[in-house]
Order: sequence, then structure tokens, then C-alpha cells
Amino acid sequence: MKLPFSTRKYLALTGDSESTMLAEVSKTPSGAAQLHILAQTDSAITADVTIPRLLAGVGNLHGLVSLALPLAFFEVITTSIPVMPDGAVGKALPYHLAKALHRPLNEFIYDWQITGRFKDRLQVTVYLFPATVFHKIRREFIRKQIELSFFEPDVFAAFTFLFQEKMLPANEASLCVLLWQDSISLAVYEKGKLPLIRTVKAAQPQGEISLQQPLDIELPSSTELPELSDDLLILDEDQPNSDEHIDTASILADFSVLTSKEAARPGTGSASSTNTASSPSSEEAAFATMDSATWSDYLHKIPLEILRTRDYYASIQKGATIRNIFVGGADAFWTELSESSNNLLGVQCKSLTATTGSPDCSPLLHVLALGTGARW
Repeated sequence: MKLPFSTRKYLALTGDSESTMLAEVSKTPSGAAQLHILAQTDSAITADVTIPRLLAGVGNLHGLVSLALPLAFFEVITTSIPVMPDGAVGKALPYHLAKALHRPLNEFIYDWQITGRFKDRLQVTVYLFPATVFHKIRREFIRKQIELSFFEPDVFAAFTFLFQEKMLPANEASLCVLLWQDSISLAVYEKGKLPLIRTVKAAQPQGEISLQQPLDIELPSSTELPELSDDLLILDEDQPNSDEHIDTASILADFSVLTSKEAARPGTGSASSTNTASSPSSEEAAFATMDSATWSDYLHKIPLEILRTRDYYASIQKGATIRNIFVGGADAFWTELSESSNNLLGVQCKSLTATTGSPDCSPLLHVLALGTGARW
């Protein structure tokens, strides 16, 4: 007989620059995931007081916790390495990352995904997070006998949620847009990969939501598209043509926590060259010009960033046409955003968070918690 106290719980930790939430994710009799909020704070996860406050009132809690945070919390690098067995990539990456980073590699924990396969090289996307913050979070959970087992950017958790809810078309490219208080996360999903990821700094305005008369918008021409390199995190002009079967659920669920030493995996191989798609200076320069002052500006900016991402993926990366656009975090201004975006995009955006959330929970945090926490 399986005793209640012996059951391992599945927990989800998520938040943004203003709040953090800890929740339990469990399976309903029908097999769907459901969320039970355990604790919330009005501070960012990077604050020293956040995790102790969350854990103070949850009692004796044992289990596995998965963590999902906005893409803006990460440093993301795309590098090209020589073709080698997949098992050797982990050993080759530290060499390439050490040359690409502006700080020592041991200051980060990181994980990676092969996002492109070419005749002479592999395209690898690496997600890095400050090691000091990560180890501080993990220490607090260890004291409660809770294991921090999975860690991923918000777009991974969002696409996992879409997959769980059977909202993700199997053979079509999809774009996910997550709107945070101070940034926008954008990611393209196709064939089990996220080949294009962007983060844009854009502060949501305060005050009454209103949409003024649309501005005269000059759409980017094909010759202007390469200017996206200022804020794109993944830049490859060619995409691999592969008909191999991809296990979507496995790929989206396996973004696990690795330290720089643990990231080395079995296998041998070496690498001699690297091409990085982003640098701190270019990212900061892009961020410096992307704040929006009014709701009108902000509501016009969102579809423009969607348009730039969609057109760049089709024209420069030669990806499939994106016909599915999911937007999360726009529940408070969905009508105004739809009015602003429908004519410009020529397609109806779908709400990622329309059926989730509660008066006590942000719908976007609800989605991420379900996406990252359902690990059974």
C-alpha cells in the first residue's frame, strides 16, 4: 500500500521581476495537471528574502521542484561547433563558451540544446544563469529536503503547457510570446526545437489601458530584416533539413539543471571554432532603446516585435511559415491588443492564458507552473 506521507510531490517555482510563486502540481483522475498554490511573495526570486519567505509557511514538504523564469533572467548564446557525436558536445562546449563569455564560466550554471545540424557543424544554443543565485536557491530547498531538479526558461515551460493541453500543432511552426512587466520573451517552435529565441526589454505602462489611433507604421522590408541581429539570440542563415522523428515531449521536458562541470557528458571530441550570435554589449544596446512610455506605444510594439520575429524566421532562417501565435500575459488588455495586432499580422493571435489562473494567481505564472511542474 502506498502511504500518503511516502508520496513524492511535484512542485513548481516560478516568478518575474516583481513576484515569485511556489505551487504543487498534481495529476487529476483524468490525467490532466492541476495547480495548488502553496506560497507567494511580492519580491523577485533573486532577492535574498524570497525563498525563505516562500518556504516559511509550507510546513514539512518533500519532493522535486522545477523552476521556470523569464528569458530575460538568462544569458543566451548560440555557437557553432564542428560535427561530432551528441555525447561529445557537452565536453566541447566549455572551450567555446569560455571564449564567448565576458565572465568566467564557473560563474554560471548552464544547459544547452542542439538547434541545428549542418554538414560541417552543429548549432548549439546555451542558456546560462548566475551560479551564485542558483546555489542560494538550491541551498534553501535542500534544508527542506526538496530537490531542485529542473530549470528552464519561460518559453520551454510555455510550449510544454501547449503540448500538454494539445494546443500545439504537430507539423506546423508556432510562435509563443510572453509579456512580462519589463520584458517580452519570444520563441519559435518547429519540429521539437526552439530554433529562434528573442528577448526584448519593454516595460508595461501604468495607468488606464487605452489604444489611441494606430500610428503610421512602416513595415520592415526584406532588406531591413538583418537589423534584428541587435537583439536576436539565435542567428543562423540556414536551417537543417531533417526528416528524423523528434520526440517533442522528451525534448521540451529535458531542460535539466547542470553546473559547468556536470555539463560534460560521456564521449570524446574537440572543437576549433565558434560563432556567437549575441554579446552583452549588443543586448544592452538593444534593451536601452526598447522601453515604451504609453499604452498606445506598448500595444503597437507587441505586434511589431511579433512581425519582426515571424518575418525574420521565414526570410532569413528559411523556416516554415508561422501560422500559430500564442500570447501569454495579455489578459488585462487582450481586447486592445487584438485590435492592434489583427490587421498588422493578418492572423488571429491565441491567448495562452485564457483558461488558466485564478484571482490569487497570475495566469502567466499559472501556465509556467503547470508546464514546468508536471514531471510524472
